[in-house]
Amino acid sequence: MATQEEITKIIESTDMVELVSPYVKLTKQGKNYKGLCPFHNEDTPSFVVSQDKHLAHCFGCGKGGNPIQFLMDIKLISFPEALTELAKKNGIELKEEYQPKTQKQDNTLYFEMMATAAKFYHQNLTLTKSGKSALNYLYQRGIDDETIKTFQIGLAPATKDALYKVLKEANYLEINMMDLGLVDHNDQGYYDIFSRRITFPITDEQGHIVGFSARIFDNPDKTQPKYINTRDTFLYHKGNILYHLDQAKTEILRKKRCILHEGQLDVIASTYAGLKESICTMGTALTLDQAYVLKKYANQAIICYDGDKAGINASKKAIGIFKKAGMQVHLVLLPDGMDPDEYVHTYGQEEYVKYFESHILDELEYTFETAFLNVNLKDSFVIEIVKNTVFEQILNMPSQTAKEKYLELLASRINGSIKAIHADYEVFTKTVTTYQQPYEDTYEEEPILLQPIEEEKKYRNYELRLFLYARNSKERALKIDKKLGDYIDAFSPINQDIWIQLVNNYYAMYEEFDDQLFCSLLNEEQKTTYLNNLDILRGSIEPYSDEDLECIIEKMKEIHYKVLNQNLTKLIENTNDTEIKKSKLAEKFNNKKKSMLNRRK
Repeated sequence: MATQEEITKIIESTDMVELVSPYVKLTKQGKNYKGLCPFHNEDTPSFVVSQDKHLAHCFGCGKGGNPIQFLMDIKLISFPEALTELAKKNGIELKEEYQPKTQKQDNTLYFEMMATAAKFYHQNLTLTKSGKSALNYLYQRGIDDETIKTFQIGLAPATKDALYKVLKEANYLEINMMDLGLVDHNDQGYYDIFSRRITFPITDEQGHIVGFSARIFDNPDKTQPKYINTRDTFLYHKGNILYHLDQAKTEILRKKRCILHEGQLDVIASTYAGLKESICTMGTALTLDQAYVLKKYANQAIICYDGDKAGINASKKAIGIFKKAGMQVHLVLLPDGMDPDEYVHTYGQEEYVKYFESHILDELEYTFETAFLNVNLKDSFVIEIVKNTVFEQILNMPSQTAKEKYLELLASRINGSIKAIHADYEVFTKTVTTYQQPYEDTYEEEPILLQPIEEEKKYRNYELRLFLYARNSKERALKIDKKLGDYIDAFSPINQDIWIQLVNNYYAMYEEFDDQLFCSLLNEEQKTTYLNNLDILRGSIEPYSDEDLECIIEKMKEIHYKVLNQNLTKLIENTNDTEIKKSKLAEKFNNKKKSMLNRRK
């Protein structure tokens, strides 16, 4: 175990001002230094650092102490970890048995390799001719040299094995390069995973580089994805890692909130605008594990995703994840479908922070505002879509007071009378109640409706259920269309036309579904039918499942075959042809029946 003499030596060897400066902007006042406390919100500096005494102390909250205590509090690490870090920083060797026996120590070689890769990429960006075009791209995005240095942004060379050669010359093994997701191998030899891309190092909570996110910027191959990230490795698990958390956690602790963005450039833009508590996930939706990691630092999360349809959908999913982790959730919706990086680049950092802080919404406010984003309220058809969307939101609100509030807001936003809005809402609620059909986990029985319905209406509800799924996702729409195959004629004629417009025309041009855009492809009859379909679909709120989809398609097939077989039976019974003709018709009937049974197996 380390002796008291060793501990004292580490404390006295540490430059307290140098240690604190990355976290606090210090101003010299006499013998001491002063700044805003990193552990709580304050407007008047009360955090004092004494270089001579190797101490820091906040006269507001009482936090501080010697270098070891400060490092423990600011980085949320243990005493052994803080002691070891400061010993290494000051070139002091501790007894081996005192060093923390953790996996982190076993991974030292790998952390060094990742740091070598990051340094190589950074130097290639900042010190070579080949990096100039990438530098100019970053400058155009409002990213300056200081930001590039702070975030260790780099550039992977176009040469396919540039990093491999650097790591090989440093005596790292190929198997380790591959284990870390830096290099791969094929018949032509070893090659770099990231080539001709701007690189953003990804760090764990302790600041070790564990992976990379790499962005395309000038590749002529337009089929390449915008971002590629390090695959999951023993160091990097994308469902647990949050970009910039190691640098943001001090600010998150101080402000008691975190800001969740979609991408690295958004985090960088927000951070340099002054919102240093910004983080993002790594190319995936927020996970519960990530939410629990953030809850260690704060109880409040502010989601600020892109203001487009994909960003809105992702925000709504993230709300549920944060709630499950026991966090309070607020949201910021940027105008015109913009993301934070675009907003900062267009209006400047000061305007961005001003807009952000004055537009923090609760869940109900956010959901309401999304209905009006990027829509033309001069179009009466668009107003109907917006109105029904808001009605669906209001239907699920927790109190009558909230419902009244948002009905009044809706009337104000669309310049309608509150009396008319109330009347339309009453009609809407009755329509939903009439057609709502609960879907259970098992589908052996026919769906239960509040009123008896005819076979045709039952069939229609299955049709519309498929529309609900297809509107939700292009991938699902194509999947359903493939499963339907020859049964596309199972749709009623008008809905068949709408389905063809959706699958063959709309999704050929757009990736995300939008009611207004889709309706622009429909004629008046189709548009009217589609609106009626929307009213019926409002009651279907069950989540998607493959089992549900299979069940619905099978039910549609059954009805299709039932009608077909009834028609064949009538044809056989009514024909005046010979017995041979009847026999052939009967054979056709049986073949159809066998086909139906085989398809159900």
